[in-house]
Amino acid sequence: MRLDVSEVNSYTVQQAINEGAAKVGAKTIKEGVHLVCAALKLYDIAPVLSVTCPARKPKLKDLPTAEQVMSMVRGTDIELPCLLAMWLSLRMSEVRGLQFRDLNGNVLTVCRSNIYFDGRNIVRDVNKTYKSTRRLTVPDYIKQLIEAVPHKKEDEFIVQMEYQTLRSKFYKLLEERGYHITFHDLRHLSASVMLMLNIPDKYAMERGGWSTNSTLKSVYQHTFSDERKQVDKKIDDYFNSLLEVLNKE
Repeated sequence: MRLDVSEVNSYTVQQAINEGAAKVGAKTIKEGVHLVCAALKLYDIAPVLSVTCPARKPKLKDLPTAEQVMSMVRGTDIELPCLLAMWLSLRMSEVRGLQFRDLNGNVLTVCRSNIYFDGRNIVRDVNKTYKSTRRLTVPDYIKQLIEAVPHKKEDEFIVQMEYQTLRSKFYKLLEERGYHITFHDLRHLSASVMLMLNIPDKYAMERGGWSTNSTLKSVYQHTFSDERKQVDKKIDDYFNSLLEVLNKE
């Protein structure tokens, strides 16, 4: 909308929101309003806006089970990135940002993002949010997969496959099985597994790096190491039991 700054008010912004709601999602609309306000604030302009953004529509999906996903990726060259997302609750950018130096014994530090944007990779030594930087205990099975990846330097990426290649192979496997999910849904599946196992919210959020209650409730207290080990063991025992089932088939 080609408006003079003096014309930015509740009415014109609401008009823009209503027009945009027919084209883009509620999250994009909300971020757009925040961007406009932040830009104006740089010039000491702070309009008092009383607007209503569209509510986010719930996305209902029939996710495959964790066992079905493990069976699908077992033995493929995308097994490692898929398990990092589903077992350890990593985002795609976090999976692709891991380097061999981030693994110390069985402890993996998630501290970097490798984002694919506009046809190129953008590596950032920060994650999406403050709480996204975290340390996770790596189960032996995933550690073995990591150690099997050839590398010469510690600052090489653990998942060396390009974004488009990984995405293409993932969707090809899904098509063969008749599943309809995104790679990010593996992270949602991880949250579902933790819910099924009755993992307390504070541990689930720490493990997944969630910092808001849009997916899980906010964390307000420290998670103690002994209790955290019990949580990790409970989750690892579940996925290891799935591996045992697949090994018997």
